[in-house]
Amino acid sequence: MTLPKAAEPAYGIARLIGEGYGRPYGKDETPIDIQYAKIAEWLGVRKHLPADWRKRLQAIQAALATETRNLPPDVGQDDSMSYFAAKAIRDKLAGSADKTLFGGLKGSAGSWDKIVKAYEKQSIHLAEAGNILIRNVDFEIPYFKKLAEKTQQQIADQEHKHEEFLRSAEAATKEYEQECSELGIKGRNIPGELAQLQQQLPGLFQDALADINSPAITSAMDHYAAVTAYAHSPPPDAAAPDPRQDPPADPNQLLPHLQAIRSGIHSQQLAINPSDTANSTEGDAESVQGGSQEIQWDVTGEAGDESPAAQESTDAANGGGADIDWDVAIDPGSDTAEAEADASSPAAEAVDISWDIDITEAAEQTQGPNFEGGSGQGFAPSELLNGDAEQQGAWPESMVRLTKDTSCRTALLDDLHELNVFLLQQMQELASGSHESLASAAPESLQRVGLSGVQQQSQAVTKVLTKMTSKKVQQLVMIQTSSQYSSRLARALQQKGSQHDKFLRLARETQAKQEEQERSLKSNAPKLQGLIQETRRIKTYVEEAVSALYSGRQVNMIGEINNVI
Repeated sequence: MTLPKAAEPAYGIARLIGEGYGRPYGKDETPIDIQYAKIAEWLGVRKHLPADWRKRLQAIQAALATETRNLPPDVGQDDSMSYFAAKAIRDKLAGSADKTLFGGLKGSAGSWDKIVKAYEKQSIHLAEAGNILIRNVDFEIPYFKKLAEKTQQQIADQEHKHEEFLRSAEAATKEYEQECSELGIKGRNIPGELAQLQQQLPGLFQDALADINSPAITSAMDHYAAVTAYAHSPPPDAAAPDPRQDPPADPNQLLPHLQAIRSGIHSQQLAINPSDTANSTEGDAESVQGGSQEIQWDVTGEAGDESPAAQESTDAANGGGADIDWDVAIDPGSDTAEAEADASSPAAEAVDISWDIDITEAAEQTQGPNFEGGSGQGFAPSELLNGDAEQQGAWPESMVRLTKDTSCRTALLDDLHELNVFLLQQMQELASGSHESLASAAPESLQRVGLSGVQQQSQAVTKVLTKMTSKKVQQLVMIQTSSQYSSRLARALQQKGSQHDKFLRLARETQAKQEEQERSLKSNAPKLQGLIQETRRIKTYVEEAVSALYSGRQVNMIGEINNVI
């Protein structure tokens, strides 16, 4: 009996394609999405994996390890044995293995076949595959990728350091050559070459002495003396000076050290008391010219108000000498004792004493002016310079003193600075015109000196100061006067000279590290690619195995695994 067909409603009914009575199982064709980190959990919820799968997996892996030790040498094995490695070994052994009556494998191939079937029973191999995916995706592959990035960054850094070290080596070489060039040495034997540099110092000071004796310096000193004399001269209607006040400075005694260097006069009195330079200069000049000086022996008489000199004069006139203990031990048997005995007798005649003292020779044997109040021990010019006697005799004594005597150089520089400051002040006054009110009363010699003349004098003094205080002169003086400075300078130069080799050694070490890191990067690249390929292969296998469990339904692995592979 055929039922009548129901009448169609007046309005249309919307139907989805693949649904309804025509395809009642259309929902089974929807793809299955599985999170790669939850494969075992997904299989366990759907009863495809037993609850104690971890215990069973451990037992299978123990049997796998036992069979691995019994493998023949010609059968290759992976570093980490798993279901996929066991299956590959079984297939390789199955080609040459004997079979049972029912087609099973015997021997070692049969043992590996049992392990593979134990894996496949209740999908244990899928749970192990899920663990492998987790290890590769979350740990192994990120580690090798970060290691590769770090290695590449280190290679770039080492390359940059290598270039920096090469540039530093070149800069160190240039700096060392420049230092040696400034000192005037070649840098082959630094201590010996520094010692030879001392022979250049007298020549530099001789050049400065030539400028000191120039007409410009002479006119500058004369102008300074004239201005000082004019400034300290009393007016015609001035009262008598107070004897209690200090007398005005003598213009002829200005710049005593500069004058001494120019004239070659070096007195012991100037070395003893720099403040009394004015009085000592005049006395020294008289002594050099051969004039006699009155020598005060500072011998006190026994009684009376007479001075020692008067007492000695009285004794000499009476034919007798003063009773003075000279604290000299005399041998009674010597001729000197007899002569003294005769001289001490009342009837003794006057003895002519030949003093025959060469004042000039004594002055040469005495140390010159120690302007800082140093010791009065003398030195000969021939002892000051290195070299042969002919070269030592060629240098003037003033230059020799400048070479060896630090206080002499200091005092000379003080005078030069004093003269330079005076000239600068004169230039400022002449340029501003503030001296015009006083210039009318000044002597004609001062009125003739103009701004240009004072500028030339200042330039001459500045030129001498520049030569005396140049960096090379200071270094040579320090090398000559200080052995510690010479040793320190030699060590510094040797250290700079070794910087080139040091930077080259660092550059070679950096290049070696760079090459080692490049080899490490090349060796890790195949490992990373192998992990990626293994992860991709396992992913495909799991998707196909799960799809087989659901009648060929499409299965997709989702998560970070798709970004990694």
